[in-house]
Amino acid sequence: MIDSDDKKSEPTATTDAQQVEISPPAATEEVPVEIPCDPSAAATPEAEATADNETAADAEFGLPAESEAEPQATDDAVASTSTVEAEEPIVAAETAEKPANLRWDLYFLLLLVGISLLRVGYLYIVPLDLGPDESYYWDWSRRLDLGYYSKPPMIAWVNALSTMLLGVSAQAVRMPAVLFGALGLVGMYLCGRRLFNAEVAFWGVAAWLATPGTAALGLIMATDVLLVCCWSLALYTLWRAIETPRAKPHWWLLTLLLVGLGSLSKQMMMLFPLLMIIYLLISGEDRRHLKQRWPWLLWGGSLLFLLPPLWWNFRHDWITFKHTAHHIELSGTTLLDHLKTFGEFVGGQMGLLTPLTWLLLLLLLLSLLPLLFKQSKQVRFLFVFGAVGLLGFSGFSFKQSINPNWPATYYPAGLLLLAAWGRGQVNAGFIDRLRKWFIPALKFGMVLTLLAYLLPFAMELSFIPLGKKDPTRRIKGWSELGQQVGTTLQEQPRPEQTFVLSPLRKYPAGVAFYTPGHPITYKWPGNPPKVSSQYELWPGPTDKLGWDALILHNADSPLPPALIASFETIVPLGEKRIPIGAAGERRYSLWRGENLLS
Repeated sequence: MIDSDDKKSEPTATTDAQQVEISPPAATEEVPVEIPCDPSAAATPEAEATADNETAADAEFGLPAESEAEPQATDDAVASTSTVEAEEPIVAAETAEKPANLRWDLYFLLLLVGISLLRVGYLYIVPLDLGPDESYYWDWSRRLDLGYYSKPPMIAWVNALSTMLLGVSAQAVRMPAVLFGALGLVGMYLCGRRLFNAEVAFWGVAAWLATPGTAALGLIMATDVLLVCCWSLALYTLWRAIETPRAKPHWWLLTLLLVGLGSLSKQMMMLFPLLMIIYLLISGEDRRHLKQRWPWLLWGGSLLFLLPPLWWNFRHDWITFKHTAHHIELSGTTLLDHLKTFGEFVGGQMGLLTPLTWLLLLLLLLSLLPLLFKQSKQVRFLFVFGAVGLLGFSGFSFKQSINPNWPATYYPAGLLLLAAWGRGQVNAGFIDRLRKWFIPALKFGMVLTLLAYLLPFAMELSFIPLGKKDPTRRIKGWSELGQQVGTTLQEQPRPEQTFVLSPLRKYPAGVAFYTPGHPITYKWPGNPPKVSSQYELWPGPTDKLGWDALILHNADSPLPPALIASFETIVPLGEKRIPIGAAGERRYSLWRGENLLS
C-alpha cells in the first residue's frame, strides 16, 4: 500500500491528441492503492539482484533472457486517479505477458514431449523386471472387482485396460505410468501458470522432474502414479473454481470427478476436500465460497465414488480398513526410537527429492508459516496443499516409520511454491538471501536424477558387491525365475495337474506374470488361516484335491509344518540361483507336494 500524498505531483500528461491536466489529490484526502504483489516490479537493490539471478539462471540453462523492452507497471501508472489511465498499464502488461507465457509454454511442451519419449524408450531398454508389487497389482487385473485387500480398484482396472490393448508384457504394465505421469505434469504446469505465470510453472515442473523420486514415479506402475496425477490436475481445476467470487459449476464438477477418481486410486486422495476446506477457512478472499453449495457438493459427491470399494469391504469384513489401520500403528517408545524413525523419514525424503531441494523447501515452508496471513492467496493455496501434509508427516514420523512415497502427493504444490520463491514472485523474509540456491539445487537434482536413470545399468555389473544394499535388487531376476519355474513345471510327473504354491506373496505374483501361460498361482494362508494379501481372499486350490504342487520358498527357509501336512508326500527339488548383478544372486528352493489332501 502507498499513499498518493507521498507521490510528487505531475502537472501534465501528454498524448498525441491532447494534454490532460492531472491534479494531485488534496492533502487531507488519502487514496490508498493496491500494488500487485510482484517483487520483481520494485526497483530495490534486492529486487534488481533477484532479476540478475533470474537472467543468469536462464542463461545457464540455455534459455533466452526476458526482453528489456517488455513493459513493466510503473508507480505513476498505478497511482493515476484516472480510471482509464489506471487500466491502460494493466492491459498493456497483460498483453506484453502473453508472448512471454507462450515462450515458456513452448519450453514446457518440449520438456513434456522429451521426458515422455525418454521414459517410453527407457521401458524397452532398462534391465529391470516388474517388481513383486507391480506383478501383484497386475494379478488383480485378471480378477476385476470393486475393491482389493490393500488398495481401491483403480490400479487393477487400468492394468486390465492396458494389457488388453497392448498385450501382457512389462512394457504394457508400465506404460500407464508414463501416460499418467505426463498428465500429472500438465496439471502441475497449468496450476502454476494460472497462479503466477508460465515461467514459474516451468521451473516448478523442472524442479519436480529433477528428483530421483519422480524418475521412479514415471516408470514404476504403482498407485502413487494415479494419485499424483489426479491430485495435480485437481489443484488446477479447484483453483479455477475458486479464483473468482462467481460460481463456476463446470470447474467444480471437474474437481469432483478428479477427486473421485483419485480416491479410487489411493486413500490419500480423501484428504484433498479437507485441505480445500482448510484453505477456504483461512483465506478471507475465498471464505465466501463456504456459503455456497459447491464445496460441500464436491466433498459429498467425491465420497459417492467410494461406494463400490465400501460395498466390497462390507462383504470382506472391512479388510482394507484393517490393513490401513496397521500402517498407522505407533512404533517405539523411547526417545531414541522416535529420533530413529524421524531420521529415517528425513533420509527417505532427501533421497526422494534430493538433499538441496528438500532443505530449501523445508526452510521456505517454515519461513512462510508465521507470514502466511500476510501472503497472497496464491501462496496460501499452495501452502495448504503442500506444507500441511509435508509438515504433518514430518511430525508423525516421530511416532512411527513413514514410507518415503507417502508424502509424494504434496510435493507438486510445494515445488510450485518453491519455484515462485526461487523466481522472485514470493518473499519469505530472511530466507530470501538463499534464493540464489534455487537453480544450483535444481542442477544438482538433475545430476542425481540422471544417475538414478543410469543406476540399473551400473547395477548389472556383478563385480560391484553390494548385496542387499543394491536399490534395484527387488526388481531383478523375476523373468528368469518365471522361465525356470515354467521349465520345472513341465518336468513334473503330472504337469497338467500341478499348480504353483508359496508361503510368501512375492512368488505367486512373480510366477503368475513371468511363467509362460500365466498360470493361476496360490499363496499358503497358514494354519489357522490369516489374511495378509489378496491371495487369501481369493478361492484357494480347494478344487485341486489330489493334485501336486510346485512349492517355492526362500532358500534356507523351511516349509511350514502345516503346509507339509497338507500333502501326502513332500519331495525336495533343490535350490535355484539366479545372478542379479551387483546384488549377487536370487536364491530360492523348490519342493513338489504330492497329492493335495486338504
